[in-house]
Amino acid sequence: MPVIHGYVLVQMASEPLFLDALKGIEYVIEVLGGCLKPRPMSGLEVNHFKDMADNGAYDWEKPCGVIVQAGDRVMINGGPFHQFTALVVTPNRKGRGDVVVSVRMLGGDVPVTIPLALLEKL
Repeated sequence: MPVIHGYVLVQMASEPLFLDALKGIEYVIEVLGGCLKPRPMSGLEVNHFKDMADNGAYDWEKPCGVIVQAGDRVMINGGPFHQFTALVVTPNRKGRGDVVVSVRMLGGDVPVTIPLALLEKL
């Protein structure tokens, strides 16, 4: 099951021409950060993200202790959106599962469904 729905990590040379070619693949809308300034992830970041997933940190039913209300500002602490700030769109009073946050990127506010385990309230 995907950790962050609608996003795929790709290992490749980050040349604008190659990144632009990704948009020719069915259902690909954009490259995170754009083709000229893509959002790179280091091997350490990818491994940390993968280790957390392998250890169940993002499992839907696993409590993580984060409770958010619509309108709360949060910091994303892992994955391709690491260090992005976001605004919570859907509340979650259960302390487990996912929420929808709005992230400012690609020239606007983009909704992202993300596990609570990746969020820290600001």
